[in-house]
Amino acid sequence: MAQESSDRLIGLTIDGRYVIESRIARGGMAKVYLATDRRLDRKVAVKVMHDHLVDDTDYAAKFIREAQHTARLAHPNIVSVFDQGHEGDVLYLVMEYLPGITLRELLNDFGTLTVEQALDITTAVLQALVVAHREGILHRDVKPENVMLVNDGRIKVGDFGLARPVSSATETGKSLLGTVAYIAPELLTRGQADNRSDLYSVGVMLYEMLAGKQPFSGDSPMRIAMQHAKTPMPLAALSNPIVSPAVDDVIQRATAKDPHDRPKDARVFLEALRKSLITGTSDSAEAAAARDIDDSAETVPIAAGHSVRTSKARAATPEIPQAATIKIPRLLSASKLKRGSPSEDFDEPTLRRRPRIGALVLAITITLAGAGTAGWWFLSGPGSLSRVADVRGMTVADAILALTNASLVVLDPAVEQYDDEVAEGYVIGLDPDISGDVTKGTEVHLIVSLGPAPVDLPNFESVSAEEFSSQLVSLGISVTKTDDQFSDDVPDGLIISVRSEAGKSISAGTTLHRGDSVVIARSVGAVPDVNGKTVSKATTELQNAGLTVAVSDSREFSLTVPDGKVSSLSVRTGVVRPGDTVTLVLSKGPEMIVIPNVMGMTIQIASDTLTGAGFAITVISDAAPSEWGSAKVTSTYPNGGTTAPRGSTVKIFGTLTQ
Repeated sequence: MAQESSDRLIGLTIDGRYVIESRIARGGMAKVYLATDRRLDRKVAVKVMHDHLVDDTDYAAKFIREAQHTARLAHPNIVSVFDQGHEGDVLYLVMEYLPGITLRELLNDFGTLTVEQALDITTAVLQALVVAHREGILHRDVKPENVMLVNDGRIKVGDFGLARPVSSATETGKSLLGTVAYIAPELLTRGQADNRSDLYSVGVMLYEMLAGKQPFSGDSPMRIAMQHAKTPMPLAALSNPIVSPAVDDVIQRATAKDPHDRPKDARVFLEALRKSLITGTSDSAEAAAARDIDDSAETVPIAAGHSVRTSKARAATPEIPQAATIKIPRLLSASKLKRGSPSEDFDEPTLRRRPRIGALVLAITITLAGAGTAGWWFLSGPGSLSRVADVRGMTVADAILALTNASLVVLDPAVEQYDDEVAEGYVIGLDPDISGDVTKGTEVHLIVSLGPAPVDLPNFESVSAEEFSSQLVSLGISVTKTDDQFSDDVPDGLIISVRSEAGKSISAGTTLHRGDSVVIARSVGAVPDVNGKTVSKATTELQNAGLTVAVSDSREFSLTVPDGKVSSLSVRTGVVRPGDTVTLVLSKGPEMIVIPNVMGMTIQIASDTLTGAGFAITVISDAAPSEWGSAKVTSTYPNGGTTAPRGSTVKIFGTLTQ
């Protein structure tokens, strides 16, 4: 209570609406308070980011992202978010208040759950993920701490603070998020996640509920992480014999190291769980009880204030006095499963165990109604066939319409993949890949293009044009033009620069896409240096380099180049290419100008006068530079009044006045 009494938020009213009453939880990123919504007169949970993180833009973005993402997800197994805001230094979101315990608390109290309980909880989590994944959102932190067991029997998945849209999660994956005990191998090895990464975490959590421990342990997070990446997943049955091979098989598939070996989505995982209850076999009484679920299951006390629902086979747990109970609802019950065809829900031995009179009645029924049944089956029933439309290149909406009109079922979520030919957002094909006539009601996923795959432009510094072009071709980037240019800095044959077709410069590391094209500038070496050479010799060297030569009619003064020799080159643009015209500018020697007479002036004034006239100066004097304002010029060389080349040096001789 001392902590609460010192909490500055207790008693505060946020947004003029939410009255903070007490703190009910604290995490690494935020605190959670029980509050009253005065406007709607209901209890709510208010999650407030820690003060020291409010100014951290990354954490604040994650916090706000949780509100935005979860608000999009409306489902009985997902914690609802009602509101979000920022008032002063309080960054908060408002959620439904769920009195109860977390799955972590349940496991801490009991260690191991029954198969029925574990599958009930897993089913609820998967149902929540089906909705999230359909909206393009990954949870990225599925673990017992984020599964709520509510006092009224509901099971809720919360804390989407690490959730990201699939598009950004699969592309940006440079930071490693999620709890290491449940983290998927691909996040460790490639830093990338998709829907199946969440399924891996669910599989690990299911193992823990049945085995009573996490599959991997170690003295450091890195050691645990490496086991997830490399060590085979243990069988839950080795720690808990009541786990059937069918359930263990579900766990093994969900936690496969390669995401492609896992269920392709939460819906498939969920169906595997359902079938494991029906087809799973075990000689143990407890396993049979776990599969033979009925409405007479009892509520067994777990700890003071909490209880879980279990089969009668587990009802021997010592009873503990309690003030309130929380029951885990049987969301998955073998007695309530929707029955499909016998081949889907029952194995052959089960069918053979039915009374023989049932077989007789069935035979008579088939005999009497065979013609009508067969007609229905093949003409309008499930046995009728439909022609699969070619949806490649269609928009998603058009593809769904075409497939639905053909009596196929389009499932969520769509499979997204890169494709060099099909534009982003358009359909590549179907999963499974089917064509021709198929049974009506066949379920398919759309494969939707993400456009050409992104590639990073390789480093081209000190790389030859031939080698670089080869690298680009291997990345699916075409070189539409090689622009040869003279360069004083880049040796002959190496890359100077890369630019887009539109002329925009592209630096190394820039993200392009397969199918893009670029123009590369290749060096042909430096323009020959012809300064000081005769017109004839300069022309020959420049023409041998592939340049066209002209001679300017005008000449320029040059202090260093003799009259009639080349003093400089003139080009029309800053970039010189083979075939361009360069103009030779010839020297007319130095410009001769009169040296000003500075006798009797101070050295400082004389220096300014001579430099202003276009000469360089050298001072020879016993006076320090600081005394040049007083020292007088005694003579110059050359003498004032004579001529000398502009830019040449005049020596000043001077001394302090006696």
